[in-house]
Parts: sequence; structure tokens; C-alpha cells
Amino acid sequence: MPVRTPLLRAVILTTAVLLVGGCRPVPAGPPAAGPPPQTTAVSATLLGTGSSGSAASTPPGTPHSTGTRTAPPTRAAYSFRPLRMGGTGFVTGLVAHPTSPGVVFAREDVGGLVRWNEATQGWTPLLRGDRVPQPSAADYGVESVAVAASDDRVVYAAVGTGEGGRILVSRDRGEHWSDGGFRTYIEGNNEYRTGPERLSVDPRDARRAYFGSRTAGLFATTDGGRSWRQVSTDQIPASAPGDRVGVAFVLHDPSGSAVRGRSHRIWAGVAGHGVYLSTNGGRNWTLAYATTETPSDAKITLDGTLYVGFPHTIRRFTPADHAGTEVSAPSAGPGFLLGVDPHDASRLIATSQAVTPGNLFRSLDGGATWETLSYSLRSTEIGWPLQTTEGGYLSTGTFVVDPTHPGRVWFPQGIGVWRSEDVFDADTAVTWNFVSAGIEEAVTYDLVAPPGGAPISAIADRNGFRHDDPDAYPARTVLTDAFSAGTSVSYAAARPSYVAMVSSDTRAQYQPIDTPWTTAPASGYSTDGGRTWTPFGGDKSQIRQLYGGNIAVSANAESMVWQPSIPALASGDPQNVPQYSTDDGRSWTPSTGISAGTGIHDLIWWGSKRALDADTVTAGTFYLYTTRNHGEFFRSTDGGVSFVRMPGTPPTGDGNDSHVFGQVHAVPGRAGHVWSSNAQGGLSYTTDGGATWTRIAAVQDARAFGFGAPVQPGGYPAVFANARIGDVWGVYRSDDQGQRWSLVSRYPGGYAATITVVTGDPARPGRVYVGFGGNGVVYGDVARRR
Repeated sequence: MPVRTPLLRAVILTTAVLLVGGCRPVPAGPPAAGPPPQTTAVSATLLGTGSSGSAASTPPGTPHSTGTRTAPPTRAAYSFRPLRMGGTGFVTGLVAHPTSPGVVFAREDVGGLVRWNEATQGWTPLLRGDRVPQPSAADYGVESVAVAASDDRVVYAAVGTGEGGRILVSRDRGEHWSDGGFRTYIEGNNEYRTGPERLSVDPRDARRAYFGSRTAGLFATTDGGRSWRQVSTDQIPASAPGDRVGVAFVLHDPSGSAVRGRSHRIWAGVAGHGVYLSTNGGRNWTLAYATTETPSDAKITLDGTLYVGFPHTIRRFTPADHAGTEVSAPSAGPGFLLGVDPHDASRLIATSQAVTPGNLFRSLDGGATWETLSYSLRSTEIGWPLQTTEGGYLSTGTFVVDPTHPGRVWFPQGIGVWRSEDVFDADTAVTWNFVSAGIEEAVTYDLVAPPGGAPISAIADRNGFRHDDPDAYPARTVLTDAFSAGTSVSYAAARPSYVAMVSSDTRAQYQPIDTPWTTAPASGYSTDGGRTWTPFGGDKSQIRQLYGGNIAVSANAESMVWQPSIPALASGDPQNVPQYSTDDGRSWTPSTGISAGTGIHDLIWWGSKRALDADTVTAGTFYLYTTRNHGEFFRSTDGGVSFVRMPGTPPTGDGNDSHVFGQVHAVPGRAGHVWSSNAQGGLSYTTDGGATWTRIAAVQDARAFGFGAPVQPGGYPAVFANARIGDVWGVYRSDDQGQRWSLVSRYPGGYAATITVVTGDPARPGRVYVGFGGNGVVYGDVARRR
């Protein structure tokens, strides 16, 4: 069966950590084939500095052309809207306020936190960059969320993607946040991020809360998150060395009496140790139930009945039975995920690992007996989920029985949130309604806006979409209805209705080639702008040579080049040389001139990396950049048959992040014009196909970028870039080939998240698309003057 489990999906953790920044380069690969670097000294003037230099100040083979002075950046007034997709990412948990109807929060592994809006029947994204102190992309990995029963305005959120995670507190239902300065290891996108909550707020006092950490034990606050203290590890143990689960859940018993204004009974589940209980408001803790297993879920009712799911069992604890009693399990497991009616401890819903046909159960007698539920899916506003294979394997976050709406069950899941009103009806057939409007959690790999057509996105897990109307949800995915990651999309500049896209199953690289539940290669091409698609063909056996990475289509659509990534199963024997095709992808032949190995496009998870592009004017010309040997720039003029190293290369250096964030894009309508972002190496361009390069000194750091329509017909295309200029990160725009820059937005769409895609629209001057590593895509236009 498919194994989109918490453990497997945690592989994206590697990406999340790297994309946040602060990563170090992977070891350099073997020297590429081709001519040695040119070492002739070439005089250079950096744009904006006026200082001359020589090759001695840059790595060998890095000649630059003379430039002109740049002006300081200005600000441009833009308004942003989401490019609607709907869901598309894993909602790993959800909490509902026990007494205030409609106060519901859902957490996402890479997309942040959202709040339900009962009036619109949709979700509102929170954690806006301008409302969180010192916002970081790591804030969008939400590990736990908790509401205060005594004050429905108070929300706690544990956020982070590793060391330095923090707990944010809001006192206005998530509109604004504070940070008390507490730091610990928090992983919103790692194994065991589904199921129970690690945060719990005392139902009698919103200032008191507990947080169960993965590595350092249990922490408590008594001042609303301004400070946190560690509970003695003699009472609640920290995790064992190498363990990244730790305290898996904390729950206050709402039924118990108060001790000095705080709740009497508090439960905590610790991986590898068992379930702990405090009966005096947290002053002392005892081991109530010892087990070496890890809790997979935990829910407590208003009468104090606690159910805990384990890999193969479910256990019930009560105020009178601290050691607990094992109830009958509905299946053999593994990893039970539970929902319990807070008003009636006899009513439960459960699954093991994921909801699949025959693997959804309910009990009406406290787990003594179970019924198997059938289910159907319904989606009235967002059509594409029903056109995919998602219904056969519904990756499960947990189940939450709404305490203020009898019979309502929330189901956070791998592509959004579902909800049912009939789980506990007499019938055993359940209808799950997709209620994910407002959730935009796509991990965006690429986006193009072909002239005369509609934008086409490439995203993780569900391939991507053709966006005929940016404000409407797409009816279906592109390429295939199966689970697969669209990693790159390209169109022929002279024939923009011809589009090619790469899509590969991220799970396949960890499994034997003949694994039946991984998706066959889904890459393909379209001749009608992405409305219909034809598969390239091929099979799983080609994964070592053709997997993920980037694709580029020749200007005349007569050839294309694919620069693959290195799948995990081939890490010891990389075979990721560029491949070219002249028959619409039916067959592929290795290009010559570039050797396999790291330094081109190493991992499928690196959604921002663009190592390859095609000249937009000269047919059969392709460009490719590697980070080997301080940077190498290659050109092919024979349709990708062979690549030759050019004498120049964009400036880069050891110790920067261009192996993850670097991009190469050819300029629309300009033969031989190519721009390259190189992270700390800045932003550079060539006008002679790579022989010489000009670095734009105003740009201190550059990542995703792209081109849009020129301000004046026939002018130089607008350049949009996610860059650091004047020590300020944001999305910038230049209308004069990089001489002057305007700050479009520090937080496009309100997000301070990792930006993976920035590009303009060739038909709409000023339009910019910004894609994120977990928040979909937003599009921006120059704001209208009032």
C-alpha cells in the first residue's frame, strides 16, 4: 500500500532546512568535462561601484564586462492575491475551541497556521510577516497549536524547522503574535508531526501552558509565554540521544478540580517511556503507564476520559483508572489516529496510519466494538481533488470531533481539510466534504506564463495546474491524476503553446524500482498550452537517468533538454548528465560535455534550483550552470547534443548557497542574453551567450527571479527578483536592465516564507508571480491609485 507516512514525508525536512538559508554547500562533484577555465585577466567595473578590478579578485574564468552606476532602490505600490489552487498540502493537525463555536485553527507542516471563518466557510492564513516579530521562513513549519478554554482570543503555536524553534502567542485569535524568546528544537515538518498536540493550555488559566519538546523534555509557562521553564527531567524525561520524538502530547483534564487556580490533572505521553500524570497541577509527575512504544494520537473528553493511540493498540485512561485499560483495536495498526466526542466518551472514530477503503472505523461503546465505515468524497468549490487518486489513500493528520457542533468531525489531511456531519449517524456510509477554501499550501517548484496562454504551475505531490482564471480553483491537475511532483515547466518561445513539464514521484527514489504503489514517470508535453498532455513515455527503470530536475524547450520546439536530479537510490553512482530529445520526449540521449555528479541539480527537493534554460531566440541553443570549480557556464548550439564550457561564468564562490538557490534564465526576445542568480554571489547577466558577464553590484544576494513585460513596447523586459538590496530582503523589480530597482514587497501576499519562484507575465506589464515553498503562489499588480 502507499506509504505517505509521517516518516517518509519528513524527507521534505531536508528541503525546508536548506531553503531557509544557512545551509552549507554539498561537496563539490568531479570536474566537468570540457575546456579548462580561462584565466586571462579581464578588466571589470561592477555596476554601482565604479571600481575596476581584475581576474585576481574573482575565481579564474570569471570575466566581466564594463557596467554603469545603479541608483538606490525605490518602493513600488503593489497589491497581491492568491493564485488559487485550494489545499494541496498536508494539514497535520487541528484544534477547536471547547465552548466558542467556529473558533477552529489548523496547522500545516510547511504552510503555517490558518483560522476557520464560519461566515465565509473558508480559512484565513495567519503568521503574516508584518505581524510576527522577526519573521522567518521557519515559522511556517507549525508543530503544534493550542487554544485557551478560558479566553477564546488566546492561541499558542510552536513553530520551527530545527534548532531555534520558538513558541508564538496571540491574544487576538492569531492576528498578531508575540515571542517570549524561548528557543528549542521544533520540527513542524518531521516524523510524528501528525496526531496529538504537544501544546496544552490550562483550561482555567490562559497564562499557564505546557509544551512537550522533541529533545529537551517538558516545558511550562505561567506568564502567557513570556518565559518558559523546564520540568525536571527526573520527573518527565527528555528524549534519548538520536530520538526526535520526545514528549509527544500534553493534555489538561478539564473535569478535574483546581489547585491554586490551575487544573488538577495533566497528562503527558513520552516516546519510549510511557504516559505520565500530574495530580497536583504540575508540581509532581508519576509514570502512570510504562511502554516503549510511541503515542500516535491522544484525545481527552470533558469527563476526563483519555484515549491514547499506539502503533498497535488503543488505551483508555480515566480519573479512576490512571494505569489505563487496553480497548479492542479495530485493526492491527500501525499507528492509530483517533477522534472522540468530547461530550460522549463512548463515541470514537479511528484509522491506522491513513484513511483507505476498509480502514476507517467508529465505535459507539468506548472501543468495545467497532464498525467499518465506507466513505465518499464531495467538493463543491474546489474541483480537482475529486479528479485525482487521493481518495484511495487519504494521508491522515487526526480527527477532531467538534465540541460545539454535535456530530461534526474535522479531518485534517494530506491535501487540506475535510469535514463530515454524519460520522455518528445510524448509517455506516460517511461523506467527507472538502472544506479547504483559503488554504494554499502548495510547495511550488516552477511557474511559466506563456504569451497568449494561461499560467502553468508545477508543484509538489499533485503535479501542477493550468490557471485559466487566477481567481478560480482549477478543475483538474495537469499531466496525471496520480501522486507526483511537478519540478519544472518550460515552453517554446517561438511556439508558446508547446509546453513540456517534468513530474516525478518523490517517494520512488527510496523504494525498489518495481514497487507497485509508486507512480510511473508522469513527465510529458502539451501542444495546446497545457490543456491536454501527452506522456513522454518510459518507465520506472529510468529513474537513475531521468528524475526530477529542470527541463528547457528550444525556441522552435524541435528539441528539449532535461537536466535531472540525483535520486537517493543513485547517490553512490550518479547518472544525472543532461539528456536531449528531438522526438517530443519519446526517447532521450545523454548530452556530451558535462559529467554526472553533484553541483548541477543535486536533489529533487531543491524546488528553487534552475540550472538550465533555452535561448528564447536562437533555436537549438541551451545554457547550463554548475557550481563546480567556483562556477561553470556551458552552452549548447546543437540542440543539446553537446555542451561547451564558456570562457566566462557568473561570479560565485565557495561557501555560498547557489547550489540550492541559484537560477539561470534566458531573456525573452534577446538572443544570447542570460541572467544568473547565485545566492551570495548576487545577480549577473551576459549579452553574448556566456563569454562575458556583468554583475549588478546593488544586488547583495539573489535567489529566484524571472522576466515580465517591458514597461515600453520593445523595451528591455522587466526583471523581478527575490533579492537582498541595501540589506533588505524582498521582491524587487527593475525596468532598465538592473540599473534601478524598486521594492515590490518584503512579504508578498503577507508571507515571510521561502520564495522558490519569481517571474513576470509577458502580456501584463507589472504583473509578477511569486511562488513559495509551502504557501502556493500569489500574483501581484501595481496598485490602483485611489
